[in-house]
Amino acid sequence: MSWRTAEVLAAEDVLARSIAEAEKSMRQAEKLRAAGREPSAEDIRRVIAFAKSPAASMALQALQRRIAGGHLSWRQVLSGEAGHDPGVRAALDADRENIAALCLGEAPPPPPVKRRRDDDDDEQVAITEDAW
Repeated sequence: MSWRTAEVLAAEDVLARSIAEAEKSMRQAEKLRAAGREPSAEDIRRVIAFAKSPAASMALQALQRRIAGGHLSWRQVLSGEAGHDPGVRAALDADRENIAALCLGEAPPPPPVKRRRDDDDDEQVAITEDAW
């Protein structure tokens, strides 16, 4: 009988996934540095504006509030120094493409248009005089 019980195996699995996620986040943060350069003031300004917009994910908006509170800086986030932080990882995972585009001077794509269930343009109603 092995000393590795079901609980130990489950804990090892959780640990392995956590390590893999942290390594993935660090690689993503490294990619954001765009050819090894530090983020410019303009890069940071664009990311801040996006993070404050409704198009940003909830994770990125939460990270913006933490940064505004003085807990981190955008330079730390965009340079990869804060890649170990779970909130930074969540924000990068949620908005990776948009942040990378902003750091390259590109505008992020517009958010998808959200339609209400009762907003069905396919069903057209013709109102005629006898319907009054």
